[in-house]
Amino acid sequence: MKMNLTTLIGTALFALPLAASAAENFSYRYVDLARYMEAEIDSDNVDVDGDGIQLRGSLPVYQNFFALAEYETLDLDGGIDTTRLLIGAGGHWALGPDLDLIARGGIVSYDIDYGRFDDDDTGLFIGARIRTIVAPKIEVEAGVEHFEFEVAGVDGDTYIIGEARYNFTSQWSAGAIITLGGDQSVIGAQGRFNF
Repeated sequence: MKMNLTTLIGTALFALPLAASAAENFSYRYVDLARYMEAEIDSDNVDVDGDGIQLRGSLPVYQNFFALAEYETLDLDGGIDTTRLLIGAGGHWALGPDLDLIARGGIVSYDIDYGRFDDDDTGLFIGARIRTIVAPKIEVEAGVEHFEFEVAGVDGDTYIIGEARYNFTSQWSAGAIITLGGDQSVIGAQGRFNF
């Protein structure tokens, strides 16, 4: 039932009119790097902390649509390492001059390594975000994403995503990133290059 609702929401978001133009203040052609100072997995079987990094990029492919890729790796207590690879696509629609609605979806591969133990799974993700400018040079992006996978007792779930960036120039920005909910949470700093 959970997946059917997720599919329905995703279909509705992607069915928005293509005629809406993107807010001129936002770029969907970027690469960014996040350094997680705090990372935690807290599931039924595991409760560990650590740190990690995330590398991601987005590239417009047609009008309001873009391709995206993300690579995340966490180094956790007790020699537990996780790797998440995400490949997908998204769309963005202007709701105002400084406000975009973003929908994203695709495939996610998740892997947990612990000594000689290795477990992985491939599933789907879908989500929606709002991206807006709240003050000169300051933008905020927030929303929810749902992941479907099951790896070593860590299940896919729905997460709250929050990002805030200060745009030094039209190309360079830096800020904070946070993901909460489900079995995993991260808090970190982020740098972005728009090209």
